[in-house]
Amino acid sequence: MKSAALRNFYKILMLSVLLGICTSAQAQICDGRFFRNGGVIEIGSSGMLNVSAKLTFSQVKKTSGTACQALVKGFANYALVSFLSGSSDIDHVLNVSGNQTSVTNARPGKSASAATFDVQLLGLFGFGAPIRAAGQKFPAQSYSLAVGDPKRGSTTPVGVRMGEKTVGAQQTIQTAIGKLQCWPVRYARSTDPTTAQVQGMVLPIPSIQSQVTDWFCPTTNLVMKQEIEHSGQKSVIEVKVLR
Repeated sequence: MKSAALRNFYKILMLSVLLGICTSAQAQICDGRFFRNGGVIEIGSSGMLNVSAKLTFSQVKKTSGTACQALVKGFANYALVSFLSGSSDIDHVLNVSGNQTSVTNARPGKSASAATFDVQLLGLFGFGAPIRAAGQKFPAQSYSLAVGDPKRGSTTPVGVRMGEKTVGAQQTIQTAIGKLQCWPVRYARSTDPTTAQVQGMVLPIPSIQSQVTDWFCPTTNLVMKQEIEHSGQKSVIEVKVLR
């Protein structure tokens, strides 16, 4: 019973982690080096939270530099100290128009709402507006994630809240494609308290509080690395492959 409850707890944590490295898309995604037929983004991690994901792009259509569409397929996996784990398949159509994105499930008979997890995963691309200088701020955001097993009809909406984001001074960091000048964007992130139903019992799941730094690199128009601190534990999630 305890293990199942913990699994739900850490699934929420993993989803919020991915949400942080994948926020609102910018129009520049259309010009990204990966936004082409055969384009690939792979994500990996180190530390207490282990996350891996792979996105492949195909059927790419570009109307202009700010309007485009692609079929995105792949997977996302997570694990906590090797024994609490989960996964999600990705099979969606991504549409970009200006600073807005929309995602629909590419599988016949599947609704867009079934893609809640993947909608967040497909947003690696910035903060909804260009970063222009250190000290710039972006407003707080909140999302609702469906946690659970949609095949059994048992999902619970969980709120994820991101505080106001503040841009730090640009720095050079090592990335999968070499050293890049990137902006550190710092903020607090939390999940709302929720419950998990285990063997007929409803167990409380507490709020998860984290401090996050997103490293957004203008050269790639991606958050190439995210640093997370949660309960004294540190993890790093980063783009491992970009082509």
